Amino acid sequence: MRTSVRSLLAGLGLVGALAATACGGQQRPAVEAAAPASPYKATRLPASYKIPQVTLTGTDGKPHALAERARGKVTLLFFGFTHCPDICPTTMADAAGAMSLLSPRERARTQVVFVTADPRRDRPEVLKDFLGRFDTSFVGLTGPTKDIQKAAADAKVSITPPPADARGNYQVSHGSNVMVYGPDGSGKLMFPYQFGSADMARDLRTLLAREDAAGPGDPGKAEIAVSDARVRVPSAPDVTAGYLTLTNDGAPDTLTGVSSPAAGSVEMHRMEMGHGSMRMEQVKTVPVPRGTVRFEKGGLHLMLMKPEGIREGRTVPLVLRFARAGEIRVEATVVPAGS
Repeated sequence: MRTSVRSLLAGLGLVGALAATACGGQQRPAVEAAAPASPYKATRLPASYKIPQVTLTGTDGKPHALAERARGKVTLLFFGFTHCPDICPTTMADAAGAMSLLSPRERARTQVVFVTADPRRDRPEVLKDFLGRFDTSFVGLTGPTKDIQKAAADAKVSITPPPADARGNYQVSHGSNVMVYGPDGSGKLMFPYQFGSADMARDLRTLLAREDAAGPGDPGKAEIAVSDARVRVPSAPDVTAGYLTLTNDGAPDTLTGVSSPAAGSVEMHRMEMGHGSMRMEQVKTVPVPRGTVRFEKGGLHLMLMKPEGIREGRTVPLVLRFARAGEIRVEATVVPAGS
């Protein structure tokens, strides 16, 4: 079954079509050619399109805030299901092929996110197994049907969940296009079904290069170095602190988030004086101007929530996400609790 939403897209000024397809049927959606001036083969999305603000569950069973975790990266977003016989495996194979054609630096700045339209069957471990057949870096997300439906609607992708009493090898109707977002979360491109790995890679390279290029009023690229990263041995089972130093020799940037496989989540906090006493407050982002920003005791610091396996003498991987510089991975030294 194919449901056209061309009239909706025309009203939004978007060239092309988003198709809803029940896997197993014949489907070759026609996408109008981009304007000759476009540097892309794919259809361009309006910048008003934004990556969905939704928190779902990753393949590790932990909460995954889609928009927050996408900051600083080019994100390919697709809605499908693991029992799909054709559209989904074909699209994931194309995406995996495209990723293999990118340079290591380009790959580090790009992610593929697969959101299931069939959460009843697609548990985290099922998603992990399915996506691992294509590329182990692919992000798989599941969650409540209502949250997935809202995310799809926000992405302008149509999905129709199966009836509550569906049994056996049932099919799920879902959009067949890949939505591409820039590092700031704004819409960039739409890859139609069977777009192909080579064309995906070409357009992704172009998009990444254009994001790098200095435009009007853009002072250039950020050049971030991370040093003196350390995490304290937990003195309580639920939380411990982390510290580091950021040095920016380029354009101003913003630290948008931190994560670690050694913690359920990582939050950024700062100590401030208020009403005659020091208090701690969480911050969502940290400006990183040219110069040095220190995460240290009594000021900005990291809070690793629900830490696991943090032992003195070991190291803890930290993943820092910047709006300009993208993702930077560091190994933090584990130090005694009182240091």
